[in-house]
This record gives sequence, C-alpha cells and structure tokens, in this order.
Amino acid sequence: MEVPKYIGAFRGRDFLNTQDFSQDEIKQILDAAIDLKKKFKSKIQTPYLPGRTLFMFFYNRSLRTRNSFEAGIYQLGGHAHFISPQDVYVPTLPEDMVAYKTEAISDVARVLSRYGDAIAVRIYGDAAKWVLGRGHRVIEEFARWADVPVINMEDDLFHPCQALADIMAATEAEPNLQGKKFVVSYAYSGGLKPLAVPQSTALIATQFGMDVVLAHPKGFELEDSIIEGARENADRYGGRFEVSNDMRGAFEGADFVYPKAWSPKQYLPPHGKTVDKDGASAYQDKFKDWITTRELMDITNKAYYMHCGPADRGQEVTGDVLDKYERSLYFDEAENRLHAQKAVMAMIMP
Repeated sequence: MEVPKYIGAFRGRDFLNTQDFSQDEIKQILDAAIDLKKKFKSKIQTPYLPGRTLFMFFYNRSLRTRNSFEAGIYQLGGHAHFISPQDVYVPTLPEDMVAYKTEAISDVARVLSRYGDAIAVRIYGDAAKWVLGRGHRVIEEFARWADVPVINMEDDLFHPCQALADIMAATEAEPNLQGKKFVVSYAYSGGLKPLAVPQSTALIATQFGMDVVLAHPKGFELEDSIIEGARENADRYGGRFEVSNDMRGAFEGADFVYPKAWSPKQYLPPHGKTVDKDGASAYQDKFKDWITTRELMDITNKAYYMHCGPADRGQEVTGDVLDKYERSLYFDEAENRLHAQKAVMAMIMP
C-alpha cells in the first residue's frame, strides 16, 4: 500500500482552532480531505492509521460529529472509544479541572495518552454552564496535559472541524474564493446556541481572502478577539471584513450565505453577571424576522446556501430553501465533516 505524503505531516499537533494553522497548512488539510473523499467514493481502502485509538469525550451529544469521527477513524484503520456524557463531570473553573468526579483532567489526559493516540472533546452550552470560554478552557486543559494530539469537536468559542467542512464545500463549489462575498448572518432560533460556528466561519472565510460580511441585530456581537482576528485575516490575505445590522442588505449580491443562530452574549458570563436564559430567549424572540427565505435568496448573486446543521426549520430557514433550493451546500457540508476530520486525524495522529 502506497502511503500518501500527507500522512503524519502535522504529527503531534493539536487541532483546537483553525487560526492555529496558516492558510497554506489549511489548504494542505483540504487537499488531503479531497484525496480521502475521492478514495471513499471509489471504494479504495485507506488504512493509514492501523490500530490507532481515538478517545472521544462528549459532554454534548451529536449526530454529525460522533458518527463522522467514528466512521472516519474506522475507515483509516483505527477505532474510537466513546465516553458518554453521564460518565463525564463538568468542571468548575478555575477552582478545579476535573474530567470525572474523582479525577482531574491532568490525570485523565495523561492516562489516556498511554492507552491511545488522540483525544477529542466536545463541550459547550449547558455542559460548560453557559459561561463563554469555559468549554474552550476545558479543551485547552486536556491539550496542556495530554502527550497525544487533542482535537476540538466544538466548544463554546470554536468549531474548527465544521469550519474545515464548510470551506471545503465552498471550494468545491467555487475553486477560487478570493474576493467572493460571503455573508455570515444571524438567523432566529427559539433555542440557545453557542457562538462557535459563526466565529469559526468568520475566521476561516477571511483566512481564504473572501469579502466577509457579518450580519446580526444589535446585541448579537461576536467576541472582540474574533472580530480582531477576522480583520487581521482580511488584511493579510487580501479580503475584506465588515459588520452590518441589516440582513437583507447583507444578502444583496452575496455569493455565499451562512445564516445561523447564536445567542446574545450579554446574558451570559463573563459579559453578564449571571446566566439569564430567559432574558436571552426573550431578546432573541424580537428577531423572528431574521429568517432565510427564498425571496431573500433571490436578491443574492445566485448564492450558495450554507448551514452547519441541524437547521431549525421555520425559524432559521424556510423548508423550501432547505429542501428545494438548487444551490444549497447543506448536505455537502455534512458529508465533508467525514473527510475533513479524516484528513486532520491522518495528519496529526501517526
């Protein structure tokens, strides 16, 4: 069996945030993902990680994330250990850092490092007590103590695996993304949602030189560090970045639109004194008109519709857009989760 050159290219590196990788390195991951996708379609076996073990901590459940990782590591010749939510204790930061009720993350990370080859963690929302940044700090603590690579399967600040799948789908649709208008927009949902997807999407789109418009009502601002990072990416890679409070205006002439719900951070610590779920929900309910319709899609430049899934039908988007819009990348993005994550594992785990 001929082993591709990309296997082990980033051996031992953590994958916590796409900003930790250069544009060239992200492109290398995407090239590997495309190669793995082609081989998957052609039924070519890719046992590049024989006998490797991935430990997966799921503080939050998931359809796409769990199944794409489990299928992915199996297709690479390895296997996954699923650590169920009821087995995992949510840390109280910064006083203690524990994974189980009786064990510190520092202990768990070092023990599992001697049993396998990578650790993946998913934690946000209720699991992170709705304190923005808490989930990310938990993953950073795993990375601090583990002797094997740590993968972020989504926390309350970043979703780098989704960002890879998104930009892969975008490049498959339009190989040259430079200068394309990419809209990251708030869309209404009755439920509380983390900031991870819009933040990672804004970062990776600007990293690829796109003209990114972040659209949201007042009160739905992203973290200041994300805005700064997006502006720096735009300056470095030749794109643009701007913020708008007008969904319709942002959609006009867009090449890609990514309307996704997230919650107003002023109702959550550290921006608010306490977690005010009722206040956040009541504020969100003022913006039910932030919904993606076919009429809105018609004012774009025949834009591609994107969403990480699952989309809230009748809230974030109408059913006719989700099911019938001819330039939807919704299921392409879901499909690419498998191959993008396989690429990451193949490059960091050997």
